[in-house]
Amino acid sequence: MDSNLENKVKETLENIKPWQRVPTNVRGMFLVKTPSSGRQETVMIEINPVDAQGNPIKRRGIFLKKSSELEGFVDVMQNNKVKDLLKVLEKITGVNTDIEIDPIEI
Repeated sequence: MDSNLENKVKETLENIKPWQRVPTNVRGMFLVKTPSSGRQETVMIEINPVDAQGNPIKRRGIFLKKSSELEGFVDVMQNNKVKDLLKVLEKITGVNTDIEIDPIEI
């Protein structure tokens, strides 16, 4: 583990409120401090892809505390049946994600 990274995270946690989202240099990855339980502080990673303006695409993303949780999500998301099911849902609901809307210049 990189002690420099650990120190940066600890320093950041001291200056933020619970549930505050702290962006990282990885697009779509945020640090989130949760309310402490007892003397133990909890921090999680929120995975929430961002749009062209850098805003998260969902109100809440996927919260992770352990690398094993990440591995579990990656395993599920890499299953081709997930993509197949999403395509069917898009067809049923009429959602077309292939259409890109250009921003309006003012």
